[in-house]
Amino acid sequence: MAASAPRYLICIDYGTTFTGVAWVLTENNTPTLRDVRVVRGWPGRMSPKVPSEITYGASRSDDHERWGFDLKDRAYVLSWTKMELEPPTREMAMMLLHKTLEEARLLGSINNALVDFIPLHLVRTAEEIVCDYLTEVAIKVREEILADRELDKLKEFPIDLMITHPATWHPKARNSSFRAAHGAFKRVFTEMEDKPGKLMMATEPEACAQYTMRIAQEQGMSRFIKGECFIVVDAGGGTVDLASYRIDSLEPHFKMTKVTEVSGGLFGATRVDEHFIKRFVPSRLSTDDYKKLLEFDKGAERHGSGTHVVFSPGEQHMLSHFQIIKERFAGPPNPGERSQDNWVDLPKGIGLEDDPQRGISQGRLRVTPENLVEIFQESVEGTLHLITEQLVQVQLKRMNVRTIFLSGGFSRNPYLFNRINALTRRWRFNLVRGNEAAITRDQNDDEGSWTAVVKGAALIGLGIGCQIPTPCRASPYHIGVEVSTEFRDYYPDRETPHLMYVDEFDGKRRLKDQTKWMIAMGDLITPEDGIEKTVKIIRKMPRTGRLVGSVVLVLSTDRKHSHDAAYETRIPLDYDLKDIPKSDQSRVIQTVTDQRTGATYNKVIMELTVRLTCDKMKIELVCGRSVDMHGNTVIRGYKLVEITRPLPAHGG
Repeated sequence: MAASAPRYLICIDYGTTFTGVAWVLTENNTPTLRDVRVVRGWPGRMSPKVPSEITYGASRSDDHERWGFDLKDRAYVLSWTKMELEPPTREMAMMLLHKTLEEARLLGSINNALVDFIPLHLVRTAEEIVCDYLTEVAIKVREEILADRELDKLKEFPIDLMITHPATWHPKARNSSFRAAHGAFKRVFTEMEDKPGKLMMATEPEACAQYTMRIAQEQGMSRFIKGECFIVVDAGGGTVDLASYRIDSLEPHFKMTKVTEVSGGLFGATRVDEHFIKRFVPSRLSTDDYKKLLEFDKGAERHGSGTHVVFSPGEQHMLSHFQIIKERFAGPPNPGERSQDNWVDLPKGIGLEDDPQRGISQGRLRVTPENLVEIFQESVEGTLHLITEQLVQVQLKRMNVRTIFLSGGFSRNPYLFNRINALTRRWRFNLVRGNEAAITRDQNDDEGSWTAVVKGAALIGLGIGCQIPTPCRASPYHIGVEVSTEFRDYYPDRETPHLMYVDEFDGKRRLKDQTKWMIAMGDLITPEDGIEKTVKIIRKMPRTGRLVGSVVLVLSTDRKHSHDAAYETRIPLDYDLKDIPKSDQSRVIQTVTDQRTGATYNKVIMELTVRLTCDKMKIELVCGRSVDMHGNTVIRGYKLVEITRPLPAHGG
């Protein structure tokens, strides 16, 4: 990367269990990896990462934070929120609904429930919780930058953001990640309004690969052979992500090419924790003891978790003690070796009676190596399956894998490493773990494998050893369309009487001028795909009337959706159905007789599509389009309106 104008780059690796942030200021020089600063000064501890946890519960003392390392005396701690950004499966959605309704029923039985303190997480979405958490993170990042640099420099130079995400992240989850991170840092770094920078995203395995290869370049290339391939496995808290690369050139410049699609799955360390706390512990405790565990030290709070992953103090206690066992577990004993059991101290008042069948003795719960193999099974087997898939993909392309680089926090687990190592021996190639091999160790960072993603993101954002990715951007507007909706009795009459009318064709009460939002301000616009949203619009008109009308598109910059005209722009999309060939009008314009009123009228079904790219907005109003059962267009229909408008200049 050639020297460029000074600017800040802040990289955010929001993880399921831990979050890392790195930053660098380029001041008319060519930056290097050594210029990248990893934030370490988190409340409560010096560490290259901070726990991705937050609470909205009341504390018994006022001297503790409500996030990260310093969570103490909290009844409700929200964990693994990143995983909630993924759209739930139908089965999971039904389970969450059942859970929410059950908790609502219990809440209704509590006296003065509405008077007591109710944690805010019950009314916060996963995206809002992540944004609240990252706002706290951003505050500490700003403090660290200002401790090293003058405020004037922060005001003077643009601020770029690089946000990482898992390899197989659903578009909705990627959008929510972007909205939360961008919103949080823009809230704290107010300079981004006046000095907007670039917004970029990168997958976690690709960032990990960039860091791995940069360290390899700095420490010698003897491990690599031109034309051979390597696989990067980023084993994190929530997901395990993989990517395979071919080495194209070693000298004078190192070059690599991605040869397979990135892959991943929910096989990270939390899969192990979830099995332990949600399956193993309930199976070992009696019904009464498990109930005591869930209620342990919760005080007066009885409001439930809503749709979020919330651990009670009793569960937090169990998980905290289990972490040491999990991190040290290397596998079952070899034949002839003595089995060494592990013990987890139960909270006070639980497991008072010894029960050998359940593994309870003197207030402790036994966890055998055989138990741990079962607890680890889904995570480890899922990871091995992903690696095997990558190996097969590479071999099908007549290429050879020589090395697997294992990185991420979960990579430090001996059992996972041993199982992957057994696989590599069968396939006859090398396995290198970041914090054990000089090839991937940053001389200034003993936690190289743990910070590989956030440092690799910085390399990508700086263009060191690669091309800087094309920036994405945030939608500058809320975009919606004015429609009429059926009136419901629970609508507040005092706000809607002037909007209510009776449909002359079907006799139903409706509200006019209601905005149906399609795109939210701040939504992610990627350079590859942009944003495309389509809504169906139904128009009814007298049979003897003119075949003309208008659809109103609404652009709003009002964050509160207050319909303040000062923030809104209305774009009328006027159409004339006479433009449709007469031979097709009978297909497009339907004649309908309402069974309730007997009225006969014309009905037209139209589709409004809004496409946003990083520099323009395209609006199309189409009627007569027909699709098959798979959503494929059979009849293209007729364009009634087509408009292209430039988007305003963008940045942070």
